[in-house]
Amino acid sequence: MNNSTLKTTLILLLIVAGLFLVACQNQKSKDGYADSVTKIPGNIDFGKTDSSAYTPEIRANMKKLYDDKFGLFVHWGPYAQLEGKWDGKEVSAEWIMRRGEIPIKDYEREAAGKFKPKKFNAGNLVDIAENAGMKFIVITAKHHDGFAMYKSAHPYNIVDFANFGRDVLKELADECAERDMKLGFYYSQSQDWHEEGGYGNNWDFEGLDRPQDKFDAYFNEKAVMQVNELTRNYGDIFMIWFDTPTQMSDENCRQMMDVVKENQPGALVNSRLGNGYGHFDVSIDNGKTPSVSKATWLADLKVPWQTHESVTTGGWGYTSYGSENDRSAEYTDFIYSLCRIVGSGGVYLLNVAPRPDGTIPESQVNSITAIGDWLKINGEAIYGADPSPLKFPPFAITSKPGKVYLHLNNIEDNTAELNGLLSKVNKAYCLADESQQALSFTQKNERLTVTIPEKLKQPRVTVVVLELNDEQARVVDETLQQAKDGSIKLPVAKCEFATRRIGYDYEEQTTHAWGGKSNQGLIWTVNITKPGSFKVISEDNGHDKLSYELITPTDTLEVFPKGSVEKITKKAQQGSIEIVNSGTIIIKAYPKQTIEWWNEFKLKGIELVPAKK
Repeated sequence: MNNSTLKTTLILLLIVAGLFLVACQNQKSKDGYADSVTKIPGNIDFGKTDSSAYTPEIRANMKKLYDDKFGLFVHWGPYAQLEGKWDGKEVSAEWIMRRGEIPIKDYEREAAGKFKPKKFNAGNLVDIAENAGMKFIVITAKHHDGFAMYKSAHPYNIVDFANFGRDVLKELADECAERDMKLGFYYSQSQDWHEEGGYGNNWDFEGLDRPQDKFDAYFNEKAVMQVNELTRNYGDIFMIWFDTPTQMSDENCRQMMDVVKENQPGALVNSRLGNGYGHFDVSIDNGKTPSVSKATWLADLKVPWQTHESVTTGGWGYTSYGSENDRSAEYTDFIYSLCRIVGSGGVYLLNVAPRPDGTIPESQVNSITAIGDWLKINGEAIYGADPSPLKFPPFAITSKPGKVYLHLNNIEDNTAELNGLLSKVNKAYCLADESQQALSFTQKNERLTVTIPEKLKQPRVTVVVLELNDEQARVVDETLQQAKDGSIKLPVAKCEFATRRIGYDYEEQTTHAWGGKSNQGLIWTVNITKPGSFKVISEDNGHDKLSYELITPTDTLEVFPKGSVEKITKKAQQGSIEIVNSGTIIIKAYPKQTIEWWNEFKLKGIELVPAKK
């Protein structure tokens, strides 16, 4: 056996061992938003889908997903009929049935029974996506209300129940096939407020959790059956986008993966199937990150993570008060979100919410078309682009072999500065400038300053192209360094996320929605020159119930943010934590006493100060 064969064998044995440990755990989450496992083995950070699942068909679609970067999300169903209101009150968009605790019979009568979107036009929807520069569409086939937006054997569907007579998903699938637009289906596999066995309806039925026999009956008789229909009857499917996998067992997840694979060998499955299964990882809603993430990449395949946002306000589905608003003042924000996400290794799914009649409000169309107009000029910096070569970029940066793209939405004094690039810059120019007029720049060591004339600035985001002397950009070592006085600063702005189910606030440089799950790890890589015992200072806005564990290679300390306060302050902790060895180490923080999933807690950073002897 040669060295290469031995190495391959050892890797396969480690993977098998990791999968065996996970199978033994067979965890079932009780959290309504749980879509990952606490202990994460294997070679990709969301768990159990081994590299062998990336077949040639999956790899082809994964490469397309990575290259295309930008897709259209469509949340549409009977909830649109209610326009966000119940009993004369503004309640919610797609969650109105649950948040308004609308009885099934009332929802059937007032929402599903009246839902007849006669103005839906599949061609118009594809036009809107194409004009926005989007390369694929993901539309809700069944949301949590349990209503199928296609001709299903289950009677609770748009074709039969409301006597509408049209299969809008078939119309869209045919249009997408004719126009070479990739199509995916959103499917709520666990939550179903229409069925006694589905999770989530505790006003018509008793409790949220279902007895496992009832849940399995619902799962097999409706969810599996409908995903089987969707993957058999609607042509080539790009992806199945699952959501909120409460009560999903490993067996349930494997069964669904097998159904999709059998019917659509190339269809991608997202990580919200549950328990660590899926082909690509998905962030929390509107997920942001302080660092570039390549954790899901395989040795020979770039596997992006994905996040999603909506051009509506107050929900993902249609409301009369949040879906018709003029958001032109935020066009730059949407464009820059795309730039940041791609620059961090992600893919952007941007949502629209059609009206009850099937048309999409002009304000929503204008919002995404503004992005398309920008992409017509600057698409080179997005489509097929790699993330920033700097793990912690100061602003949105993308790259391609021999090039780095600076995405600038706020140019002060006609200059842009970048610290950390070591590769020699041969030329700089604005991507929107067809003449590629050379920009004036200075480069000294890792510091680069580029001058952008006023006439070359773009109205929203200006892209400056740096042509490099190197095929792959060389950058400085971004390992955090212990200060001369022995202190160690661990800002959230310089951490990596252990899971995508964490958010980040770019302006405040704090965590967002952190503390709800025990696997929400923050990870710092630090070079230690003076080991010892350290006092801990937590910089946060306080919380009475939350605690988190600070973990070094040799010690653990439970940290308690003190009190409930609005202002971010530094708080000295009781006790100390040890770092025994010098050199590069990993320091981590994980929630221990968790709090609600969506919360107002903000952690800005942690400081370790040498303890006095």
